Amino acid sequence: MKLNTDNYKYKELEKWYKKPINNPIRKIMNEQIPLLKKHIPGNNVLFLGLSEFSKKFNSAKNLSFIAVDQITSTDHVTESKRLPFEDNSHDVIVIMHALDYTDNPYELVREIDRIATDDAKVAIIGFNKFSLWGTMKPFMNRETPPWVLNFHSLYSVREWFKLLGYEQGYKNTASFMPIVSRAFSKYLTKINIIQKILAKDYGGIYFFAFNKKIIPLTPVKLKFKEKMFLTPFSKSTTNMVK
Repeated sequence: MKLNTDNYKYKELEKWYKKPINNPIRKIMNEQIPLLKKHIPGNNVLFLGLSEFSKKFNSAKNLSFIAVDQITSTDHVTESKRLPFEDNSHDVIVIMHALDYTDNPYELVREIDRIATDDAKVAIIGFNKFSLWGTMKPFMNRETPPWVLNFHSLYSVREWFKLLGYEQGYKNTASFMPIVSRAFSKYLTKINIIQKILAKDYGGIYFFAFNKKIIPLTPVKLKFKEKMFLTPFSKSTTNMVK
């Protein structure tokens, strides 16, 4: 689970969220995260994401927190393939933009599954590949966030978890258009209302909640029927009896 980044890029994403021009996006995040939380009840929570938004999960009884924006290149999270937690240790796992920063997202999903309990809830927040954001990405500065990240499609994220036996419990997207200028930001609210009606799956930021499902093995009682096979005497055998 090697995250393809350095500390500088993570901190730049945190700064990007804090820019005044992106206040409408911060507002969207502050609205959407509580909606997402309703679908991931639990006690032992792991939040792997931006420290700016970790406060939204402080109400959890036991909160494990790895600030993605505070990870350095020497930390065990970036150098090791395993998260520093035991198997089946968390019943709620929140992943914010970590999938966007790894070159092997499915490996990270498998690592999330390792530490998830049998009835765990997993929340994923990331940038949507099939959106106007994804369309504009090739034409933007690829050295700055969010364009430096790996965007993923809703289908890919859903399939990664489906392969491991998870069911989708919640899905939403928001922020239809990225903010390209300060003057444009004042129209974002109206545009996002239109997006909710006409383009529900094409917002720039996606919000998923998945439920881990373990199908118990039910022993099946096998029923055997004894069959008697009567072998007729052959002609030669009959003669021998006589």
